[in-house]
Amino acid sequence: MSLNAWLSELNRILLVFVPCILIGLVTGHLPFFFILGLIIYGLWTARQLVTLKQWLDGDALVDDAPEYLGIADQHVSSIVDLQKEHQANKTKLENLITHYKEMISALPDAVVIMASSGEIKSANQAAHDLLQIDPSRDINTRITQLLRSPAFTDYFSAQNFDQPLEIRGSSDHEPELSVRIIPFGEGKLVLIAQDMSQSARIYEMRRSFISNASHELRTPLTVILGYLESLSMHQSLPDECNTAIKSAEVQAKRMKQLVEDLLTLSRLESTTSVVKDSEIIPVASLIVDVVEEAKLSTWFTSHEISTQLETDAMLKGDLQEIHSVISNLINNAVKHTEAGSTINVIWKLSDDEGLQFIVEDNGQGIAPVHIERLTERFYRVDAGRSREKGGTGLGLSIVKHILGRHEATLEIESKLGLGSAFICSFPAHRAVKNGNNSQ
Repeated sequence: MSLNAWLSELNRILLVFVPCILIGLVTGHLPFFFILGLIIYGLWTARQLVTLKQWLDGDALVDDAPEYLGIADQHVSSIVDLQKEHQANKTKLENLITHYKEMISALPDAVVIMASSGEIKSANQAAHDLLQIDPSRDINTRITQLLRSPAFTDYFSAQNFDQPLEIRGSSDHEPELSVRIIPFGEGKLVLIAQDMSQSARIYEMRRSFISNASHELRTPLTVILGYLESLSMHQSLPDECNTAIKSAEVQAKRMKQLVEDLLTLSRLESTTSVVKDSEIIPVASLIVDVVEEAKLSTWFTSHEISTQLETDAMLKGDLQEIHSVISNLINNAVKHTEAGSTINVIWKLSDDEGLQFIVEDNGQGIAPVHIERLTERFYRVDAGRSREKGGTGLGLSIVKHILGRHEATLEIESKLGLGSAFICSFPAHRAVKNGNNSQ
């Protein structure tokens, strides 16, 4: 309470009691007039309290604030200041909400605010255009009642929102959506849906172009290689011609390998289904065969390759694709390590009763900045060295797609100067132990 308020209250007391005391002294009835002053002061105070209550009950509007003397006026002033501050904050909040709504409405992506149980609290115009969610009509409706895609229902029920969900339209006219749900606040979710139709069409055009171009290149390359091989067998050609023919043959083989890898990758990308587990693959013997092939390859230079076959368990999957995984990882280890390096190939049971295929080397290692991008097509840590060794930059991308089709994962561990490890982990239900299904 401020000093001015107390001084004002003192003035009010003096205004009441001084006249009463003076009159009491003059008339000789001081006690009577003192009591009369108390009554007047009490009634005055009571009247202030009544009008204060009426003002507060009437929403305490600033323009209708009563004017008092004393402490009551200080209380009214404090309430008026709070009202002004509240009004300023309310105006700021209303402006913020208006700007938020304008921003959300302007977004091309659908935005839906929900409770954790899925009841819609708000949505923007794009949600109406992409998801047919009406921002006014569908409030408090569960999201699963409006988005009836079985994939979305499973995605929402699982409550695992680490990765976005791709929803493909059932017809060419329906958009292809990427849906992401992000928890925020306490018990709230925000759903963001993007129309990926244009990107999907561009990706499909690119994939079709690569596939068609690769098919068209395969035949002329085979013819060129045939002529080059025939020419290289002629003993009468000058040495300069032999050198040129051998160089052209090496480059033609490299280009043919690139075409084959592009066709393989195109086929894998166009097939999203999981490989059936009807074929039983003897991975241990497959590893032995691939290691022997690697030792006979042209880029093998006194590497020491050891095999560590800790289990005779077999794998359910596609033989050709698993051979490609093993071959790519072992040949990559040979190509991208120095002469004389040690490579260890491991086939073992994992802790969760699954299977692991691991290729370790003690080479120069890979910097952390490159590891996340190694499975991208054409990505090379050292482009010059990869081309020199005949790499196409597609091997790890092929490996990643094949493992995905076998419900497996690829983990890359590497430290500069210490080497790298490529770990393929297969689920337990694809393991066959001692000729029996492990399930």
